[in-house]
Amino acid sequence: MCPSLSNLRCRGRLVGQVSVLALLVFALSVPAMADHPADAAPISAGRHGEVVLDNARVRVEKFVLQPGDSTGRITHSADQLLVFVTGGVLKSVATGRSTLWREGRVVWRSAGAPQEEDSINAGAAPIVMMWVTIKPDVPAPSAGIRSSADRDPYDGYLNYPNIPGEDMFENARVIVQRFKIQPGEWEGVHAHRPNMLYIHIKGGYWAGRTNTQPVHTYPLDPDGAVGWQPTIDISEGHQSGNVGSEPIDLIWVSLKD
Repeated sequence: MCPSLSNLRCRGRLVGQVSVLALLVFALSVPAMADHPADAAPISAGRHGEVVLDNARVRVEKFVLQPGDSTGRITHSADQLLVFVTGGVLKSVATGRSTLWREGRVVWRSAGAPQEEDSINAGAAPIVMMWVTIKPDVPAPSAGIRSSADRDPYDGYLNYPNIPGEDMFENARVIVQRFKIQPGEWEGVHAHRPNMLYIHIKGGYWAGRTNTQPVHTYPLDPDGAVGWQPTIDISEGHQSGNVGSEPIDLIWVSLKD
């Protein structure tokens, strides 16, 4: 697996590697428009998230909702996956209903889904959310990558031989899995297929090794660290381990197209 945000990793290395920047304050008086791509449709009315990863396949925006602040009306101009890095209670402005969203919860919204009304952070701590916008696939027949119609329906799953994963969500576009790696655990030798994204719910300290690289360690990956995973063949002998003192909680999103 070998996820990392702030450092070069054993896998060959992240493409579009990004370090997590300062938290965006969700204040009605500060729309925070500057770091949003000009051609990207806003998710939340009147404000933008912090873009933490943007490549040909996905755009990931981080929203931090302070206590008492509103999400604004949410519009879905493309297929999107919502991941709660830090959960909390959201109270609907329209109905008054309060809902608990736990950390690691994922929610899918298809392009053109009905607009969602404002919700307020009704808790005493910030809520941290990642909106992953899935961009249209650009076919590349010369690259030898099969279309989603040609793939076995299960070959997109990440398989850690030593650690069971939790299947969080699957549809025609994505597979979402969650893994918890305890201190001292190693994943076991595994492969990475094309077009994979990771999000740390709880970060930590990783080490990695391959057939040609001995064990090497990395700086801290913080909570909320996001990255894009290069393809790795099983023959490379790639695996990573948790060399910290706390569990690492990780979401993997695999694109099917």
